[in-house]
Amino acid sequence: MSAGAREVEVFENSRARLEAIAYRPLGSASDAEDAVQDTFVRWHAADHEFVETPDAWLTKALTNICLNQLTSAHA
Repeated sequence: MSAGAREVEVFENSRARLEAIAYRPLGSASDAEDAVQDTFVRWHAADHEFVETPDAWLTKALTNICLNQLTSAHA
């Protein structure tokens, strides 16, 4: 399995959990899916050599995206 395929597999294994996490603060399934897709883009661009725990990295990135969406909605 190539490195790119492994990265996609890691992300896909976490997708349902990430969508559930994003839905809680955002309150919309479509907003949650958008946040998860943004997380995938960041995951794809990340330097995976320095990522020790992919699930933690993905959760933190998703949390930051959700917080950014919420703060920009208030402004």
